[in-house]
Parts: sequence; C-alpha cells; structure tokens
Amino acid sequence: MAAITVALLGGESSGKTQLAGALHQALALLAPGVAVVIDHTATRSEECRHDLTLLLAPNPSDNPADAATDAQLRSALLQAGVAFQVVHGQDAVRVQQALRAIGNQIGRSLVNEDPALAEGRGRWSCDNCSDPDCEHRLFTGLLARP
Repeated sequence: MAAITVALLGGESSGKTQLAGALHQALALLAPGVAVVIDHTATRSEECRHDLTLLLAPNPSDNPADAATDAQLRSALLQAGVAFQVVHGQDAVRVQQALRAIGNQIGRSLVNEDPALAEGRGRWSCDNCSDPDCEHRLFTGLLARP
C-alpha cells in the first residue's frame, strides 16, 4: 500500500489531538502506511495537499467558539477546492468514523461492520456516519422531491 497522509482539522476543543493519538495506535496495526497529521490551516498549495482531510465537527458541549472555527474551516476548504469529510461524535464513535473514512480512502474496511446495519435491520443514526455515498444519495433524493 502506498503511504497516504490524513489531515485532521477542527476547533480548539474538537479533540483532534486525542483522535490523532487513537488513530496512530489503531493504524499502526491496521494500516501502517497511513500517517495522521493535525493540520492548522485549511488552505494548502497543490503540492502540500493531504490524501484525506477530516474535519472534526464541533459537539454541542464544545467551546462555542468552535462553531465559528468550524464555519471558517469549511469555507476555507471549499474556497481552496480541498475535498473533506466531516467526522461527528465523541471518543470511540469519532475514532470509528475516522477509521471508516480512512478505509474508504485506501479501499478496504478498517472497522468491523455490523451485519444488522448492512442488512438495514439495525438502528442507524446519520449523525454518526461519514459515508459520503450515503449522504449523496440522501440529499440527491431530497432535492429530487417536488
């Protein structure tokens, strides 16, 4: 597997340092060629872009300034043309979402999938998912409604 770099962006209370540590630990076993860095700027020149950018969404209990930082980061990423995925949740949920996104990037699963969810029988919460194809289908369907 070719080495890839995953950038984490988020506000001061987003938990990006804790997530980076958890991902370093998990990826050392699951995908050793994946490096995780904390990025402090959303705009990068073409040669400095990361393979995957994860934006850590602020939790309602986070510092109120993180919502403003989140909006600024999203705007800067969009203006710079940097593709990114948003990671929601806290602690283990956030780690699982990040691993799912990284797995999608490298073309193999890094998390144990729940068979009940795959068959549509389990509880599912869209705010705990970072599947861009699912989001695309959902929003395309909503836009297509009269």
